Amino acid sequence: MKMRLLSAVLLSLASLCFADVRPNIVLIMADDMGFSDLGCYGGEIQTPNLDRLAKEGLRFSQFYNCALCGPSRSALMTGLHPHQVGISGWTGLLNNRCVTVFELLKGAGYATCAVGRLDMVTAEDWHDPKNIAHYVDRFFGSTGHKGPGNYFKDVRNTEFYRDGELYSIPDGGYKTDLITDFATDFIRGADKSKPFLLYLSHYAPHWPLHAKPEDIAKYRELYRQLGWDKAREQRLQRLIEKGLVPAGTKLPPRDSHATAWEDSKFHDWEAERMAVFAAQIDCLDQSVGRVMETLKSTGADKNTLVFFLSDNGASDKAVGKLDKPDLTWRSDGTRTRAGNDPSIQPGPADNFVTAGPAWSNLSNAPFREHKQTNHEGGIASPLIVWWPGVVTQTGGISNQLSHITDITATCLDVAGQAYPKTFHDRKVTPLAGRSLLPVLKTGTREQRESLCWSTSGAKAVRMGSWKLVALPKGPWELYDLSVDRTELNDLAKQQPERVAEMEQAFNTWKQQ
Repeated sequence: MKMRLLSAVLLSLASLCFADVRPNIVLIMADDMGFSDLGCYGGEIQTPNLDRLAKEGLRFSQFYNCALCGPSRSALMTGLHPHQVGISGWTGLLNNRCVTVFELLKGAGYATCAVGRLDMVTAEDWHDPKNIAHYVDRFFGSTGHKGPGNYFKDVRNTEFYRDGELYSIPDGGYKTDLITDFATDFIRGADKSKPFLLYLSHYAPHWPLHAKPEDIAKYRELYRQLGWDKAREQRLQRLIEKGLVPAGTKLPPRDSHATAWEDSKFHDWEAERMAVFAAQIDCLDQSVGRVMETLKSTGADKNTLVFFLSDNGASDKAVGKLDKPDLTWRSDGTRTRAGNDPSIQPGPADNFVTAGPAWSNLSNAPFREHKQTNHEGGIASPLIVWWPGVVTQTGGISNQLSHITDITATCLDVAGQAYPKTFHDRKVTPLAGRSLLPVLKTGTREQRESLCWSTSGAKAVRMGSWKLVALPKGPWELYDLSVDRTELNDLAKQQPERVAEMEQAFNTWKQQ
């Protein structure tokens, strides 16, 4: 009897010794969400689940993306800058000089799952679900490059796949809910003997403005009362109070393409646009709550690292062309009413409306500009990192300069996966990102000498608190972000030597 008991104890100890203690990793990315849209980043939108994640984790105040969907996703998946992997615009294929986090962690024994936008999860042609299946155990989402297209209905050229099989959105389905259902099912069914990587790449709140009526109703009266001018002022005040921007930060002038709220002629319609946008984020927050509750109910929360971020700032763009002159973009042939016109109500599946520059200006508050630019409004993103027992400054704010490529480096670091010089037949470019693990544990790490961007003709370089930035075909502008985070006091003419030094750093980076 004693021998059997001793054997059982030894076997138990052995299993503990060989247990895989590497953390699960959950990457959650919003699409076209501004810096201050979340409650924990100063917004008025109800985001209790993300606010709780921030309270129990760490928020970053100076985290940056790549200003555009394709570049940001390539950086997130590879840990390299977009121009290093051949991505310059909306979409494309990764070149053969990189390796993705899915390819590496799948090979390292992680169970893998991707839902939503499946862009660039593999350096092989990710439009082909057969290639995705090589490195992603479970996947559900679209392999096109047109954002959601429609949250309620199938659209042309944006095929949806569920584990490699074509999928059609059912009646009553809503994409945010559907991809969340799949993600939570994956967590519940995950093999507990090994860790998992879950990538929840949301469509929300990317246009078109589509949301469920019950979510829209929460915000309709709020934005009628606030308007965009008062809402921007209130967000700035909350950002200062929370310590996310310095006291004394000034609000830039309203976007030049936006009128004063009091001069707007269609208050009800304008308020509805932002109410639908807020509803999309509200539903995204509900999704995060469901994922976190599933982690808790399965016990996976005890050793899970969660990231939440946005791929770029909010978009100011109007409705573009929808594939066909007759606007029958929907797969079922139903005509789509498209345009930012008060006669077209935002919200339902048959209409295609965008938020426009005035509301994008609010989402990106307190910063200037929008998606596709390298001003703060285009590249500054919220980042929440949650990892029980590892994040030491819970509820705190980190002002460490950080970048979307750092997330890849962090994932590899915590998984104990070395970054290779070669992968299969590829000679891999050295990793650009740097692990955030020291920041999570101690609050600090060695800082970069410089950080650069180049997006759709826009460009920028940051060195310490100094930032050099230009709009497409525009001159260099120079700002000291330690006292001017909203980029109002251009010092380029006063400091030509600094401009020349930083421009040289940018040119060297572009030539890598």
